[in-house]
Amino acid sequence: MSNDSLIVRDLATLELPLRKLAPYDRPIGMQLLHEDTQSGVELFVVEYPAGTQAAQHRHAAAHTMVVLAGQLEVNGEILGPGSLCRIPAETPMHHAPAAGASCRFLMIFEGESDVTVIDDDAG
Repeated sequence: MSNDSLIVRDLATLELPLRKLAPYDRPIGMQLLHEDTQSGVELFVVEYPAGTQAAQHRHAAAHTMVVLAGQLEVNGEILGPGSLCRIPAETPMHHAPAAGASCRFLMIFEGESDVTVIDDDAG
């Protein structure tokens, strides 16, 4: 294995620092795992606490979410563990934990991460 390889064991129990981001009504757990300085690709593990509400938003880069635990609601669809969704760049979207429980997922940005809130009403 090369020195540039990344191995992270047990993403389900990885400790995630809390961050307050504009679309969310409370801090969320978020840990940057890798950033490729050439392509801009970024890998994060994210956890939404139960009850987290989010405003509709968009990202400049396309991104993929892979659900690790719990259920993630994305634009009205409920995704469980092992599910994946990819959102094209600049696409308005909404995602939050489903069923009143927390949700942990891997988020892969295909470029530098950012967020623009589209409406200020959380939920």
